[in-house]
Amino acid sequence: MKNAVYWLILIVLIASFLRFYDLKNTPPGLWSDEAMNGTNTIQALEGDEWKVFYPENFGREGLFINIQALFVKTLGHESWVLRLPSAIFGLFTVLGLYFLTKELFSERIALFSAFFLATSFWHINFSRMGFRAIMAPFFLVWAFNFLFLGMRKLKQPFFVLAGLFFGLGAHSYIAYRVAPLIALLPLWKFYRNWQNSNPKEVGLPNPNAVI
Repeated sequence: MKNAVYWLILIVLIASFLRFYDLKNTPPGLWSDEAMNGTNTIQALEGDEWKVFYPENFGREGLFINIQALFVKTLGHESWVLRLPSAIFGLFTVLGLYFLTKELFSERIALFSAFFLATSFWHINFSRMGFRAIMAPFFLVWAFNFLFLGMRKLKQPFFVLAGLFFGLGAHSYIAYRVAPLIALLPLWKFYRNWQNSNPKEVGLPNPNAVI
């Protein structure tokens, strides 16, 4: 698609503005979940209590809180600092969706998909709040992007990256636990394609062999 790079840059700029502008005041105050995250970041920094899982507040995966703690350590104890990781994850989810849909469909569809996510109310909303849930779509789009790249190019580094992002996603949000079910279909399709193209390696008769 002509001028696709310029359209992508514009979409990224729109997504950045909607996620970072006036993050200190919008939305105002802190939700109780954000405040609990803030408390845990202080405990992690002051008591060296970095956890994989934080049991308070009905239990939460620790990755996002630990990332928040690193931001707080660098930028200070401010409410917008707790939300900054969410905005960053949200922005890179928009970019990741572009590459994923480009890999699966076309550049035109990829641009439309990225634009719709960049301007989506729910995604903007959670990109501006210090909730760990924003990480789930981030890890999903990048994991599947690298998975499909690996399936097409048959290069190991893409599969490694897919596994890395997919595994980290398990530390994002409880709803991510259904992700392995989503991955079954493309993995099965990849196996069947590989099986058909390499019948001797899996002990199957070659359908093209002359009897």
